[in-house]
Amino acid sequence: MAGFSSSLKTEAGLKELNQHLAGVSYVCGGVAATQEDLDLLAQAPGNIDSGHGHEQFPHVCRWARHIRDLQRNFPFRKWPRANAKEKDTKSEKNKDQAKLEGLLPGAEVGKVCTRFPPEPSGYLHIGHAKAAMLNNHYARHYKGKLILRFDDTNPTKEKLEFVENIMKDLATLQVKPDQVSHTSDYFDQLQSAMEDLIKKGKAYVDDTDQETMRAERDKGTASKSRSLPVEENLRRWAEMLKGSEEGLKMCVRGKMDMQNNNKCLRDPVFYRCKVDLPHHRHGTKYKAYPTYDFACPVVDALEGVTHALRTIEYKDREAQYKWVLEATGSRKVELVEFAKTQFSYTVLSKRKLAWFVDNGHVDGWDDPRFPTVQGVMRRGMTVEGLQEFVLTQGMSKATNMMEWDKIWAINKQKIDPVVPRYPAVADDAAVLHLDGPAEPASKMEKKHPKNDELGERLLLQSKDIYIEQEDAAAIEEGEQVTLLHWGNAYVDKITRANGKVTELKGRLNIEGNVKDTKKKIHWVPKLDQQVTPAILREFDHLVTKPKMEDEDDVANLINPTSVVDTQAIGDPLLKTLPKGFKIQLERRGYYIVDRPFFQPGQQKPEPMVLVKIPDGKSKDMGMKSKVDPSKLQGAAGQKSEKAEKGRTDAGSPAKVEPAKVELKESKGKAEKENGKAKAKAKVAAKPAERPLDDFSRLDIKIGKITKVWPHESSDKLYCEEIDLGEDKPRQIASGLRAHLKQEEMQDQLVVVLANLKPRRRSMPPRCKHIGGPSERSP
Repeated sequence: MAGFSSSLKTEAGLKELNQHLAGVSYVCGGVAATQEDLDLLAQAPGNIDSGHGHEQFPHVCRWARHIRDLQRNFPFRKWPRANAKEKDTKSEKNKDQAKLEGLLPGAEVGKVCTRFPPEPSGYLHIGHAKAAMLNNHYARHYKGKLILRFDDTNPTKEKLEFVENIMKDLATLQVKPDQVSHTSDYFDQLQSAMEDLIKKGKAYVDDTDQETMRAERDKGTASKSRSLPVEENLRRWAEMLKGSEEGLKMCVRGKMDMQNNNKCLRDPVFYRCKVDLPHHRHGTKYKAYPTYDFACPVVDALEGVTHALRTIEYKDREAQYKWVLEATGSRKVELVEFAKTQFSYTVLSKRKLAWFVDNGHVDGWDDPRFPTVQGVMRRGMTVEGLQEFVLTQGMSKATNMMEWDKIWAINKQKIDPVVPRYPAVADDAAVLHLDGPAEPASKMEKKHPKNDELGERLLLQSKDIYIEQEDAAAIEEGEQVTLLHWGNAYVDKITRANGKVTELKGRLNIEGNVKDTKKKIHWVPKLDQQVTPAILREFDHLVTKPKMEDEDDVANLINPTSVVDTQAIGDPLLKTLPKGFKIQLERRGYYIVDRPFFQPGQQKPEPMVLVKIPDGKSKDMGMKSKVDPSKLQGAAGQKSEKAEKGRTDAGSPAKVEPAKVELKESKGKAEKENGKAKAKAKVAAKPAERPLDDFSRLDIKIGKITKVWPHESSDKLYCEEIDLGEDKPRQIASGLRAHLKQEEMQDQLVVVLANLKPRRRSMPPRCKHIGGPSERSP
């Protein structure tokens, strides 16, 4: 990549880049964009592509606009580097990204047409988001066309509210369809096509009741109406179109094969009669409505769709889809399947989601516990995080139950570099009295330690400050601590009552070295008229069952404690943050403003509400969470459905206890130094006891991994149950989590050093730690 001597944040750097781009289109001088262009753009000012304030750099502005357009149009493209020998750090980072190209049969640039056909019976959820993004990706990649088609064939479920919010969600996802249509636009053509099938004897009108029809299809028994003459079928069809009492008892079925092993081909229903509710667009004009199985292939052909992307659950209906195209004389449409998105402890059925909304168990379709686009966005998800998650899934057909940890870990990578930092403490905080300024003082502090673009915030200092009860309880009298963004302080006296610290007295040591302290704590000035009362809200799963089944009654699976609130005292400047603003509360984690402190028309201010954003880790950043983070939606460490089944079959494995953080310091310098000296002497004596190349005492065994799960207190470790042919499996922790996926380790043969001493960290019973450069020989 072309080197530039000055930062692009400076005028000198922009001038240098402008001169370089005066004679080339891309920074490396090639005929196409490369990863170097994207890397360099990331270093430029955020508004460089607008040209505002940078008019003197026209070539830079032109280049930036072009690269931004490429990023928007091809969000999943993996851009090559100009120098193939240069280490591709982005490729390393995204090494698990799925293959997306070359998967559309017969795709030609400029001729591909995809469609996204949601039913307007609910809000889009994360599964719909994946489908929409994949369809959009292929339409843009092949310079083709994307159709958004509302499958509005069931007036009982559809509402204009859902149509409007689907459009809103797609705009949020940066999916811009080239055409918006409705299946109901083609009702006349669909009725005509169905009438032709009846005349050709390829469909018949059946008055069999639903339960009997289900039983007959299951047994492969033909309906008594299957052999009716065409004339009688047409008469019945006319009654359906009128919505008469007789017509309401009828449905139209395709005459396929009642003996076929694929039960989807046993004369499926293609039309039914509905008059109970008017259609949201056509009112009472139509009385008979096509099913998705009939309407989808016909309308796909009518609209010129070349590739219909569908989840793998429709695989059994592929033959049915092709039968409809052939029977109606429609043009060919290629079917392309991909895996359905499934998450543990998650309801994705729109019918069941609607039940939660209708019965008041959630705020609405945008409840942060919901997997809807609006729900996960309200909980702090970013569009970039969703896009990258879809990229890692791709068009894989492997269906598996996923945890939320991966998508939230991706999201953390997106927000961590760009969210400002603020302090907040729980309302049971202790007061630390200092010899600080008699009157409150202020200074400017960077909002983010590594991102100067975010600017600075006002930091208020007072002689009395709030600190976390958890921190106060860990401090010892005479101990020196570091107050973040201020300096060191000695704590001389601690007052306790009823098992809690009520106040502490100390003195500042601003010149002290932060390296001399073990505890770095956050704080909030005790300025009761200025601080921000806040509610820190955490969410657990909405349901208590890992894998939801169609027959499950969600009323029996509701988690009664899915919302946990912590009253808190926040930095005074939290009052200024708007709804949807993301921040990091120091040593607590990432949060998004769900209810601002100031709201329009509000007579009396209420505490602002901050919703915790999961970060994909099984433990909090510092302060203890009220909700067990290893079991939260978005936490690594949850067992997959397979692991859950294994627990049922083989018995529950011993719990891996989280590592305890020891906060107490030694009571004297001499004692500390003496302890260090003893420890060093002990380590130094080891080589003398036995040479490093003496393997005679190693108990080496071969075993098979029977179960794998993430370690509850370390995001770098796996725990495994390994069958060594002993009376029961051994539990072992290994540092392989960064190198192998969980499913890649299952059933593998491994070499085990069976007599290693456990490392000094929290491990399961009988658990040894294997691997890692610091491991000592036994």
